[in-house]
Formats: sequence, C-alpha cells, structure tokens
Amino acid sequence: MLNDTHQRYGLITRFFHWLVAILVIQQFFKFADYINDGEHWLGDTFGPYHTSIGALIMLLTVARLLWSKKQQSDRAVTEGLLGKIARNNHRIMYFCLLVMPPLGVLYIYGKGYPVKLFGMTLLDKPAGETAWMITLGELHGILALVLVLLVLAHLSGALYHHFIRRDDTLKRMV
Repeated sequence: MLNDTHQRYGLITRFFHWLVAILVIQQFFKFADYINDGEHWLGDTFGPYHTSIGALIMLLTVARLLWSKKQQSDRAVTEGLLGKIARNNHRIMYFCLLVMPPLGVLYIYGKGYPVKLFGMTLLDKPAGETAWMITLGELHGILALVLVLLVLAHLSGALYHHFIRRDDTLKRMV
C-alpha cells in the first residue's frame, strides 16, 4: 500500500520518515566536533559528509512535504492540545530541515571555504571571509540544537502514545 489511510501510513510516507530520521541522526554526530577540540572519531568519520547529507535532507524534506500535502485528507488526525503540539512540532522540524542547509552553506562560504556537495564544487573558494554570511550562518548551529530538542519531543510523543495512551499512533508509522 503506497498511499496513507486513517489506519496506517503508506509505504512512501514511511520511507520518507525513516530515511530522513536516519540521516538527521547521522547529522547529529557533527556535535562530536565539540569533543576534544574536534578530534573525535564520530566527527572525523561523518563530518566530511555533513554538507552533502544536509542538502539531501533538504531535498527529501521538500519531496516529503509535497507527498504529505497530497496524502493529508487520507491521514488520521489527532484532535485537541496534543494534536496542536504535534502539528507545531512537525512544522518547526520541517522549517529547520529546510533552512539549516542554506544557513550552513552561508557559514562555510562566509568563512572563506569552498562549498562542495557529493565531491563536486558548488561554490569556489571566495577571496576572504564575509562577516554577514558568518553571522547569519551561525543560526545553523542554533537551529541544530532546536532540532535536537524537537526530535526528542517527537520521540517522547511517540512513546507516550504507545505506552501511556496505548493507541495506534506509533504502529501506523512502523
């Protein structure tokens, strides 16, 4: 079943959800750069792919939003305060996933480095640093922390639905 129903999310929705979830968790390994002045195996292993995976997440998020819009009328709706919290959490997560990659590019380029995606140079090395790009690009890190909190809230909500409310919310996505 490709499409969503009131009882279950379809294959495409689940594919987007879990692929983006795995990629976002992988992106969080970049926080390891704050350990031992950037000398940590997590940052060293996954850091070189951070920009490329971020761009991929942004593209997947656009595709996911378009798919979600098409499936909206077929999905179950959580009413009340919990529904509002869940919808707002999702909206802010989507916002983060869409704006963080361009902000990261601004930061990298503003610092005077070339921007490379999947081994290809997207923007050549600039002549020097650009203060406004660095300042704006620093929002990338702030939004990353916001995203961590939102992901934890999202996970907590799923577990709350499964273990406390004992409804099918989590089962619909698994």
